[in-house]
Amino acid sequence: MPGVILTVACYTLSSLGDKQISQKLKCSPAEFAFIVSAASMMWLLFTIPFMGWGLTINVRNGVILLFLTGCKFLEFYTSAILLKSVSAYELKAWLGINIVISYLYNVVKGIYQWDFVVSLFFALLLVGIVLIMAGQRDLAEKGEGAGKKKLSKKKEMKLCSLFLLFIFSKLFYGMLIGRMTEGCKTTSVLFVVLLLTAVLQLPRIHIREVMEKKGIQGAVLTRIPNALGLILEAFVAAENLFFYAMIQPIQLALLFLVSLFKKEPMGKKKLAGSLICIASVVAVTLVIYQ
Repeated sequence: MPGVILTVACYTLSSLGDKQISQKLKCSPAEFAFIVSAASMMWLLFTIPFMGWGLTINVRNGVILLFLTGCKFLEFYTSAILLKSVSAYELKAWLGINIVISYLYNVVKGIYQWDFVVSLFFALLLVGIVLIMAGQRDLAEKGEGAGKKKLSKKKEMKLCSLFLLFIFSKLFYGMLIGRMTEGCKTTSVLFVVLLLTAVLQLPRIHIREVMEKKGIQGAVLTRIPNALGLILEAFVAAENLFFYAMIQPIQLALLFLVSLFKKEPMGKKKLAGSLICIASVVAVTLVIYQ
């Protein structure tokens, strides 16, 4: 659990940076993916002399590395598009669904026994997410909030599809990161994954234009807590998939407080949904690990 708390703190700081990179720097998905992966990779490079290098190359690890890279590619692209229309706050709310999926996964594996009380809190979590989306729709219709535009049915379906792809990329990444064979160090695996992700963006971007973007220095600095978060997240994922899934939703509580502090438009539905999501996450933790 201490690893979860530290990861949450790091990712909360970097989530605010993600919003800046996607929206304020007006980055395309490819530019967003390149900045995030290249900057995080650069900061990870400084940790390797202290943590050591370890990467066993074989067919199994090669396939896993490709899938991990695909997950990061999908995560960066979907988040880059979503953050242009929604807040970082909403993005974390949707990731609460991964708690449901990971818990079911651990039940099937025999790690946990199914608890009816937990299922009730899961249902409440989903209700909270629906209310947040409904609240955002109301704000969009009034010209307020992150989107500031009315949401058509077609755009809502597109956003839902992107949210689901984002959720899938995060969950599948967590399932795979702990599958590397012995002899592979977490920082080494992360470095290679981010390197491959950055290289894949090169045909789609102009390096000079990216480096000349106003605010790029600040965006690079936000990757410091992100790099630390990636390391901690990988350790948590390797130990317990449920705790890994809890990382992103717990950020919802912190980002919720940030949104209140910044006095962002919220509305009754979004406020109620947020409180329900936060309460559900806390309740699930207490019930399972009491």
